[in-house]
Amino acid sequence: MTLAGWSALLAAAQAPERALRAALADPRASQARWLAAHLAANAESRFGRDHGFAAIRSIADYRAAVPIAPYDAFRPAIAAMAAGAASELVVDPVIAFEQTGGTASGGKLVPYTASSLTSFSAAVLPWLADLARRRPAITQGRAYVSISPATRQPAVTAGGIAIGLPEAAYLGADLARALGSILAVPPDVGAIAEIPEWRLATLAALVEADDLAFVSVWSPTFLLDLIEALPSHAEAVAVRLTPPARQRLARALAGPVIDTARLWPDLAAISCWSDASSAPFAARLAALCPQAAIEPKGLLATEAAITLPHGSAPGSIPALTSGFLEFVDDAGAARLVDELEAGATYRVVVTTPAGFYRYDIGDRLACLGHVGAVPRLAFVGRAGLVSDMVGEKLDDAFVGTVLRRLPVPAALVARALPRPHYRLWLDAGAECDADAAARAVEAGLRANPQYAYARDLGQLGPLAREPRPGFAAARAAIRAGAGIRLADVKPQALIVEHMRDPPGT
Repeated sequence: MTLAGWSALLAAAQAPERALRAALADPRASQARWLAAHLAANAESRFGRDHGFAAIRSIADYRAAVPIAPYDAFRPAIAAMAAGAASELVVDPVIAFEQTGGTASGGKLVPYTASSLTSFSAAVLPWLADLARRRPAITQGRAYVSISPATRQPAVTAGGIAIGLPEAAYLGADLARALGSILAVPPDVGAIAEIPEWRLATLAALVEADDLAFVSVWSPTFLLDLIEALPSHAEAVAVRLTPPARQRLARALAGPVIDTARLWPDLAAISCWSDASSAPFAARLAALCPQAAIEPKGLLATEAAITLPHGSAPGSIPALTSGFLEFVDDAGAARLVDELEAGATYRVVVTTPAGFYRYDIGDRLACLGHVGAVPRLAFVGRAGLVSDMVGEKLDDAFVGTVLRRLPVPAALVARALPRPHYRLWLDAGAECDADAAARAVEAGLRANPQYAYARDLGQLGPLAREPRPGFAAARAAIRAGAGIRLADVKPQALIVEHMRDPPGT
């Protein structure tokens, strides 16, 4: 029997799903309409006046007036918005910011308006409706939903605007009660400041939820780490449980491997990243929870909803009602959603209701094929040199700023096995204080809030330091042997080639 909270969510999804289906019937026209309405609504913003929005009559006009740009092009306007300035990028007032990482500064603020939150619900609600049709058992029990970072404490910008949003905000404030009624872990658990206490409270609530039917997280390592922590925390968790839950936990831990089916026999689906570097961890999660189907996430970035799973075909569909999407091919040409070719990969450029215009978000998607006129898309990685094993989003520029503080040449090496972690290679011998260097680098990397979050939760193992005299020259020689001229071999602060090395290498 479908829970009342699920019924309310699915009822609310009907209108946005109808709008999405209408957009999918004519992708080019729907995107042109979305863009025209957005530019007209924001013609009187500072950005709109500077770029002549009032005179734009077509997609071609828009492309001529507004160049493709990275986050740093918007940073001054966002800083002004954070300080309280109005109508910088959009006319709508900013109601909150989120903080994310990935740039050379280690962190960036992303603004949210009422319109931009509606654009997220325009993707999330149709996704839930489609998932409920394909996996109806998810609606018959409670859910564990982790969207916002756990253990984050309240913060505001210099202008007094909140940093961070509750999970319900992405569905709309009117659905907060419905979502809250189906949550297995109360939202206030996420506000617990100390990681050990947060972990125990989360595990206790999950074990109590014998009707858990659905889990939605970003990285599969997040859920893996929680489940795999149960055996070592069983005693501390058990004292928080009711007798029936305590008995189920004991039965689940009776064998050599935790039996998740004894804890959550009704768990029907787990939604998480399963593409690119997340694939091996999603496979591990599937083996740990054989009773549940792994449902791939679409590409819902902090800045925008870009794709969403919909239907049974591989890949996801473009979120046509959430923003204006462009796809840059390897030749540098920007294509519209109806111009994508099967087998090709593209860099995503997005225009959002919160004020990003032709924003190069840094993600690459592959076009797997088409269903009718609609491309099916899959995330394949970050554009440029980025390591993103569990959502930490470290890029070469940021890592370089951290390593340049050391007295010796160094590199940060991503390793996915035996568990995700980074190794600090130091181009020096015993004369270098490797422990001090590692402490300095760890402190510097924590300027990226997503790295700090992953480390604090244990998704990333401790930074390992490794003196390797001459590693830069050796790498250059290896690459030269592969046909790359020595003059073209650039030093890298971030090395990702070894992410799939076997244990012990």
